[in-house]
Amino acid sequence: MFRSFSRIFRRIPLTLAAVLVIWGIAAPQETSASKENTKDRKEQEAQTRITEEILVVGKAPREAPLSTVTTVGAETVALMRPRDLVDVVRHAVGAMVSVGSKDEYNLKLRGVDSRRIALLVDGVPVSEPYYGSFDIKTVSAGGIQTLQVTKGPSSVLYGPNTLGGIVNVITRRPSAKPTLSLNASTGDRKTRGVGLDSTFSWKGWGFSGGALYQDSDGFDYLDENGNLAPRTNTYYRRLNLGAKVYYNPSERTEIMASAGTYRSAYGMPPDLFGRARYWKFKDWNRTSLSAGGFTALGERSTLRFRAYSVNTFNILEQFRDAQMTRRQFESTFDNSNAGLFALADLFLSDRHSLKASVYVQRDIARQQDDVGLPWIEFSQEVYSAGLEDHFRLSEKWQVIGGLSLDSLHKHTGGAVTKVNPLVGLKYYPIDDMDLRFSFSGKSRFPNMRSLYSLSSGNPDLLSEYGQSWELGFTYNRGVFLSGAVFANSLRNLIDSQRLPDGTRRYFNIGRARINGFEIQVRKDWNIVRTTVNYTYLDHLNETDDRPLDVTPAHSANFELAFEPVRNLQAGIFGVVNSKAHWFDFNAGKLLEIPSFVTMDVVVALKTGPVEPFLRVTNLFNKAFYTEPGFPWRGRFIEAGVRAGIF
Repeated sequence: MFRSFSRIFRRIPLTLAAVLVIWGIAAPQETSASKENTKDRKEQEAQTRITEEILVVGKAPREAPLSTVTTVGAETVALMRPRDLVDVVRHAVGAMVSVGSKDEYNLKLRGVDSRRIALLVDGVPVSEPYYGSFDIKTVSAGGIQTLQVTKGPSSVLYGPNTLGGIVNVITRRPSAKPTLSLNASTGDRKTRGVGLDSTFSWKGWGFSGGALYQDSDGFDYLDENGNLAPRTNTYYRRLNLGAKVYYNPSERTEIMASAGTYRSAYGMPPDLFGRARYWKFKDWNRTSLSAGGFTALGERSTLRFRAYSVNTFNILEQFRDAQMTRRQFESTFDNSNAGLFALADLFLSDRHSLKASVYVQRDIARQQDDVGLPWIEFSQEVYSAGLEDHFRLSEKWQVIGGLSLDSLHKHTGGAVTKVNPLVGLKYYPIDDMDLRFSFSGKSRFPNMRSLYSLSSGNPDLLSEYGQSWELGFTYNRGVFLSGAVFANSLRNLIDSQRLPDGTRRYFNIGRARINGFEIQVRKDWNIVRTTVNYTYLDHLNETDDRPLDVTPAHSANFELAFEPVRNLQAGIFGVVNSKAHWFDFNAGKLLEIPSFVTMDVVVALKTGPVEPFLRVTNLFNKAFYTEPGFPWRGRFIEAGVRAGIF
């Protein structure tokens, strides 16, 4: 580990020097008046609570959590004009998105993949329980207000399976004035979208909801000759409906009920290696229901609570021919999870607070391998309780410690219980800056497929385990700076292994390390807003002594938003990745994924209730891919309008 850290620290000086120059230019001297204003602002922020936010992230460093949290705000999301969550999350620091063999869009945070990340929408988990993962393109961009990405030694309060981090999508809340707006767009290859969203408040009640329909004939990619060519079987149809109802019986209590449904169908293109595969999802649907809220406990304590149910239903069809006329099989998956959680923030004194959580979830997976065959069903339960102690030693020092008790009650094979610790220290040299050091242990329970699959399951699997260390800082005066040096050690990683009889079976065979550092610089002027993110990863698959798949050593992204003329808004969004690697088990060799730079541009005219826009992705029409054989689309042009009806 120390050898790895030496390589990391050799790369820090130039980055740190640039940060300090910006800091020195932008940081004004702190006066007694500014101290008082800062204190008042922070006290006001500390009282802000919303039901959907499981992690309270204030703008002031003193209100920042122990872990590293990246927030993509409503203004940035609106300017991006995203089609789905892919377009938003890939611009968060430390995040990388790749597209794979089932046309699923996989997320990595600091090199840890989506099987080890919790995806939440308004605080409710939406991972598919059988595979224990998620496809981020299935989260619509319609109605996204804020995106929170948590990395590093995160709180013990959020249950198991957060080994790689937490992504919480917070959708639009009711506004003081009623709003109703229409969105419509059209682009290459008959790519279309139309949506309607609305919010209103009345006395103690509030409503927020929306509908969005999108479809496309697919996309073009750059072939081996550099020409745009249609990518086979990349069509999709999507319908997303969502609504939230709020009731505030008092200023200190909020009750919320929500319902949402996502209906889609899409094709899965074959790889470019010539391996014939003709698959499509006839249906890929998700339905969610939740109810909960928060209430004050005394003057400065709060309780959050939520019950939820999420069902994922999909039908996968495989055909024998490219025309998809001779069906080979039709597999159906009907998976669901239902649970509840409660989070208490208990004020004990000006220096001392406790945070406690209880989390229960039941997972059910039902599958039918082909029409007419019997259904197979598995179920399991997860229980978790966490406790964190936050104690302020002085005005400048705070210590945090916590434990979680996580238990998996398996369909077969008994129960597994893990205890996971968290310790941290925070230091505030000035009001607008914090330094933090933290350590945590995190467990990830095996997914249902690896435990119970009739062909490859192993009910005796151990939980994956990771240790995470982080030294980080946040500074917010004149310019926002955030950075962290981190080290992660992963053990008992689960993977399938071929047996002598030719079958495969899951075992705990993997070990990996991921060390590195990341930094974010954000500066706002009157008509210009800019953000630059950079991440360096020193990573190794220790089991096979090779780099981790689809994990570049260097990655960066940036945002530049400005108004070149009055009422004209423009945004430039870029992603830069160094080369990465992928081990091809079929060929038995390590493949190299070339580095790439891609840039998107959005221009919007704000002249009143009607706002036309033009969006161009992959502006320079560069050929690139994040997994071998599965290219991203070439240049894509889309035009649309957002019309405020009232």
